[in-house]
Amino acid sequence: MDFKLSVIESGKAALVMRVVVGRDYRRTPVFSEKMKYLVINPSWNIPVKIAVEDILPKVRRNPDYLQRRQIKVYENWRRGAPEINPQTVDWSQVRKGNFYFKFQKQPGPYNDLGRIKFMFPNKFAIYLHDTPARKLFRQSTRGFSSGCIRVEKPIELAQYLLQDNSQWTRAQILKTIDDGETKTVRVRQQIPVHLLYWTAWVDRQGTLHFRNDIYGRDAPLDRALKEKPPRVLQSALNKR
Repeated sequence: MDFKLSVIESGKAALVMRVVVGRDYRRTPVFSEKMKYLVINPSWNIPVKIAVEDILPKVRRNPDYLQRRQIKVYENWRRGAPEINPQTVDWSQVRKGNFYFKFQKQPGPYNDLGRIKFMFPNKFAIYLHDTPARKLFRQSTRGFSSGCIRVEKPIELAQYLLQDNSQWTRAQILKTIDDGETKTVRVRQQIPVHLLYWTAWVDRQGTLHFRNDIYGRDAPLDRALKEKPPRVLQSALNKR
């Protein structure tokens, strides 16, 4: 896996950057969708799976964890649900089966989504986003996320997506980030987004590349290719 985002224009890379993808037990899926909008200074509605598995154990050990990490707690996920004081909850009694709360990380430089997220709505709830954990881009193998994709150059990507909108220059993007106000900006020219998982490929110069199979997909594929086809399929092939 190359851990790379490439913006392809007329068959050539117009923009290339490093990315961080999902770790083995929270794999980034393979699919295609269209980029539709981006959000500057996003809040983060923390998925229940992450809230229960990653955050709840830390809250049990340290009751101040949510406040220190600027995470708001809402009674549930319904629109208009009231915010509650986390100190009023006995977290030792909360489990996966009775976890109805919504955890929300507020916008800012320490938000896990960074200062921009890039949305191509899909059934997996996967998107691209900035990150405050910049040091991870220096790693050669970059499978550290919970499924979404962290991008190395969020400002440059936002510039590219908004290049046909004169209101959103680089200066305006940076000013909006500094102002701290959450802004949703539609992408006028929706472009296809393809999430791919390749461990071997040939580039335009004919060079063969290999990468680590971080999700262990090559072995079952190899076994499937070596197996004899089902009898019905074999019979059909023999008739050709």
